[in-house]
Amino acid sequence: MSADLFDAINQNTRATGQWGKGKAPKIPSYPRPKTSKAEKKKGKPLKPRTVAEIYKHFQRR
Repeated sequence: MSADLFDAINQNTRATGQWGKGKAPKIPSYPRPKTSKAEKKKGKPLKPRTVAEIYKHFQRR
């Protein structure tokens, strides 16, 4: 969240500054962590369930 706030402030600074045409400074973005392929596979989405399957699941008691 702090990275998004940092980038928003930078964009606002570039947009509202008193620079000549094409002379606005390039402000680097906030560094964000990289995710590995193992972490991406770990959060694999589940197959959606039908209403009938959900109903059966709650009826098992």
